[in-house]
Formats: sequence, C-alpha cells, structure tokens
Amino acid sequence: MTNKAKKSAFSALITPLQAFINKRVNVWLSRRIPQGALQQINYRNIFIMPTRFGACFVLFMLLLFLLGTNYQNNVIILLSYLLVSFFIVVLHHSFFNLAGLQFHASHSLQGFVGSSLYFPLVVSSKKNRFSIRFSFEQSANIASNKSHNTERQSKLLGITLEQLVVGENQVRVPYQVEKRGHYPLGRMLIISEYGFGLFKTWTRLDFAQHITAYPKPIAFAWSELGQRASSEALNDNVASYQDSFQSGQDEFHQLRHYQLGEPFSRVAWKQVARGQGWLTKQYQQALSAKLQLDLEHLPAGNIEQRLSWLSYVIKDCNEQQIAFSLKLPNQSIEYQHSAQHTLKCLAALACY
Repeated sequence: MTNKAKKSAFSALITPLQAFINKRVNVWLSRRIPQGALQQINYRNIFIMPTRFGACFVLFMLLLFLLGTNYQNNVIILLSYLLVSFFIVVLHHSFFNLAGLQFHASHSLQGFVGSSLYFPLVVSSKKNRFSIRFSFEQSANIASNKSHNTERQSKLLGITLEQLVVGENQVRVPYQVEKRGHYPLGRMLIISEYGFGLFKTWTRLDFAQHITAYPKPIAFAWSELGQRASSEALNDNVASYQDSFQSGQDEFHQLRHYQLGEPFSRVAWKQVARGQGWLTKQYQQALSAKLQLDLEHLPAGNIEQRLSWLSYVIKDCNEQQIAFSLKLPNQSIEYQHSAQHTLKCLAALACY
C-alpha cells in the first residue's frame, strides 16, 4: 500500500471520529455556555491549560525537586518551591486576565461570498487587560488551507489586542465569508497567553448573530442574455410609482436622506458640512425601460453560477440607478429602485 493510500485510509477513519467529537463538544458547549447577545466571562465559561512551554516548565520543576531530594540539597529544593509558587501566581493572573470581561454584540453581518467582513463587538472591562486574541472558529479552517498565502492567513486568523483599557473597548473581529446563505456566525474564540506564556486561557462565546452571505457577483454581458426588458412609455399617471424616475445627470429634482448602499458620488457634501445630516441629490429623468430579472431565463449553468450572475446584475442596476424586478421559483419581488430593494433582492438570492 502506497503512502498516499495509507493517508486516505487514515483520513477515512479519523474524519467521522472528529465529526462525532466536534458534535458532542458543541452540544456540551451549548448547555454550559448558552448563546446570547450579552455575555460575561466567569468561572463557568472560562478554560485554562498549560501551554507547551508551561508543560516543560512543570517538568523542569519536577526534575529540579527530584534532584534536590535525591542529593539532599536544600538550596535546590528551595528553588523548586519558589518556582512552584511562581507557577501558581502566574496561574492566578492568567485566569483573571479574562475573567470578568463583558461583551455586547448587536449587529449581524451582510456581504458577498469571498469578501472579508468585520464583526463589531463592544468589550467592557473594569481593569486593564493584556494580550487577548479574538477570532471566529471558521478562521482556523481557512488558515489550514495551504492554497492561501501567508499574508492572507494572518488577516483571517483574527485580531490581537495588546491591551484593553478600563471601560468600553470597540473591537472589530474579521470574518471571511465562505458560503452563500443565511446562517449563524458560530462561536467566537477568545484566547490569551498572558503571563509569561505558561498558560492558555480561553473561552468560546456564541453571540446569537447571523450572516447573510450574498452570491459572489460574476460579471457578464447581462444586456445580451435575453433578460426581458419591457419598454414602457411613462405618462403622467405613473407619478404614483415613486421610482418611475431614475437618477440621472439631467435635472436636479430634490434632496432626500441618505440610504445605505447609495453611491457616495450622490452625497450632498455641502449640506453634510453645514450639519444638516447626510443627504443625497436626486436627479429626474424619464425611465424608458424596466428590467425584469428571472432566474429561469438565464443561460444554462449550475445554480450557483446563475445566482452569481443575478447578483452582479442587481449590483450593477443599483449603481446605474435602474429599476428592476426579481423572479425566483419560490419568490417574486416587484419593480422598484432603492437601496432597501437591492438588499431585499440580494437577501432573496442568498436564501434561495
């Protein structure tokens, strides 16, 4: 049997075992550390173990003690006792470096597959803390993929704060979007090796937040793919349809409050500078066509590829200020043009 075959056989045996262990651990964590937007680290959800260096330190203390007792050397025995005392003091400081921290998370994530997002987290502390690392569990799996370069891996592994000051600290934890859908973010690993690196103190918290991962936009000549664009002459009665005018460069129409997703080129910067709030300029131009996006009318391809095409079209329509509708086998969204409409359509693609 070749080495490759041996590795495959070993992997086939160990993978189900790992999956079973991970499942049991997650069930145990769910009972011991329930999910919630507000979390506090205490004795029930904090874990501590010696690091590799800490284990070597313990072995050294044991050998030193055996050496002193064997040769009846009081100086060596005293030194071993001093090292044990130092070890216990470091254990105490390592534990309380994390214990008592409070966390608040109130925002879910939205983004395209393949993008890097940042999860906002408020960390409150009653004293200074040192050398704490925040990362999501999915980061370890990404870093293990050797196809990623070293610089990319370092960005995905999380963020390390050398010091947390007294009060509220704003932390932005990186998250790499790996797959399409609407699913939980999972548990966040909070770890510290503060205290001479003798101990690793950690916890895994679930903030009950989700991510909506939109299909990755794939560019293509969407105007040539047979999408049904129905040209409709707009008359005076169309005024009831708020988006019967698209933003163009012809004639200024009005100012309105800025909406998430609108291009910054439309922002009325003079009004912003005057303290009147974030406003965007709206230009009036008759809309000559409505674009109907239908998943079933796209060219042949796998479902992920077709959803990525639609994602690109929706993003392009938003940038070009074009009103559009979306039709999926399980859902239809009527003609409209707004930032909220764009996000609603992208969310429909994510959950399809």
